[in-house]
Amino acid sequence: MTGTQQEPPLCNRGSSASANDWRGPDDPDCPYNWPMWKRIYMTSIPALLCINVSFASSVYTSGTVDIERQFGVSHTESLLGLSLFLWALGLGAIIAAPVSEHYGRRIVYLTTVPVFGLFILGSGLAQNFATLIICRTLAGFFGSAVVSVGGGTNADIWQPSLAGFVYPFYFVSPFLGPAFGPVIGGFLSEAKGFRWLEWVILFMAAFNYLYALPQPETYKKTILERRRRAEQRSKNATPARSFKPVLPSSTLVQRIVLKPFKMLFIESIVLFMTIYMAFNFAVFYSFFAAFPYIFGGDAGHYYFTPGQQGLTFLSIALGCVVGFAVVVYIDRRTYPALAARFGSDRGDVPPEYRLYGAMVGSPLNPAGLFWFGWTAGAGAYWPSPVVAAVPFAVGNIMVYSSGALYIMDAYGALHGASALSANSLLRYAAGGAFPLFTVQMFASMGVGWASSLLGFVSVALVPVPWVLYKYGRRIRARSRYITTKDSVLERECGHPLQDIVSDREQASS
Repeated sequence: MTGTQQEPPLCNRGSSASANDWRGPDDPDCPYNWPMWKRIYMTSIPALLCINVSFASSVYTSGTVDIERQFGVSHTESLLGLSLFLWALGLGAIIAAPVSEHYGRRIVYLTTVPVFGLFILGSGLAQNFATLIICRTLAGFFGSAVVSVGGGTNADIWQPSLAGFVYPFYFVSPFLGPAFGPVIGGFLSEAKGFRWLEWVILFMAAFNYLYALPQPETYKKTILERRRRAEQRSKNATPARSFKPVLPSSTLVQRIVLKPFKMLFIESIVLFMTIYMAFNFAVFYSFFAAFPYIFGGDAGHYYFTPGQQGLTFLSIALGCVVGFAVVVYIDRRTYPALAARFGSDRGDVPPEYRLYGAMVGSPLNPAGLFWFGWTAGAGAYWPSPVVAAVPFAVGNIMVYSSGALYIMDAYGALHGASALSANSLLRYAAGGAFPLFTVQMFASMGVGWASSLLGFVSVALVPVPWVLYKYGRRIRARSRYITTKDSVLERECGHPLQDIVSDREQASS
């Protein structure tokens, strides 16, 4: 028996059906039973929207020279449009995830994407720097919803045994979008100026919104509530009532919102994996300031045009694709055999086995940084430093994908969303901060030693997945959020614990 067969899905109730649960394992309303084409379509929606939003973060950097000239600001000030966008992405993720768990996924996508587009429109029409920065910040805040809710959508429609195969398609999007931003933006900013960069983002958002409109709801509680109301209307058992959204209590909101911060500081798994992933993410975004400085001629060796500078990011895009493919390959080579060995029930395979990809990819990060720094600093022929970005991007994707899967498996449906929210907050906070001092660091230390400094920190972080692989079981045994009681409760209820999180949270208070 492999992990893809006879696994207890969301739809498997075991006891008599009720209005609060699926009507058995073959319930057609359960997303696990949807046709394959429909589930692939649902996976593509958050992936495309996430590419759109992450593309919006980096493509902006191609127009910083034009922004400096038009608004009379310094280079560091112009980069605030990137940093504040990323910080808003991290902050909004803390709010969007619990909102989707209260009202459903579909309404979050369909309400936030148009608002994101409106603020992108405002960015393109801005007549002063303050307006540009405010609109970019608010666009990042509302764009964060698609970044944070996408994981929940995939969890709704795919069995855990398929997570390692399907999730990387979504995990690669926050890296693939930024990698292509300068590729397109470099030539466009040369020809049309920074405003056309915002128009491209807006065109993408309009297309993706139209593509997402037919999507059905995937969240279990929302599906069952709508079905119950529809059955009441058809039976005319009770007068139809207009649906009024019930706002969650302030106590519950505070508990859900503050929970990611609490887990970040008291859960060793969340803390160390988040620090590792956040550092890699920050270095990744520092390239959007470093590449123009190095290849644009300021470092004294290369004199690329803005369009040519953008093409250097194709190496990062290539590394993202390769890293994604390797993660999927490792998962398909290992996880079915592990599911057969440990059993196919949810949670039977220890989550530490998800760390294989991170363990393989972790040495590639410092290797790429050292290679890049000393070849670019010495003025080596340009293909060498450009190609050096490939292993870094491969390692970055492998660490991120494996780390996210590990956190999700370790903390399960009840606490996994909060753990990943904390991870997103710190990642985007670091990603927004690094570009603000990257150029100054490279200018004062030199390209070789500045890259080496980042490489030495990366070397210090390489043992993180290896240590968690060896000692993760002991750490989980002492966790306040990982308990055998949760596993028993999930098996007894036959549905994910996210559906009863409110009851558990209220009872614990």
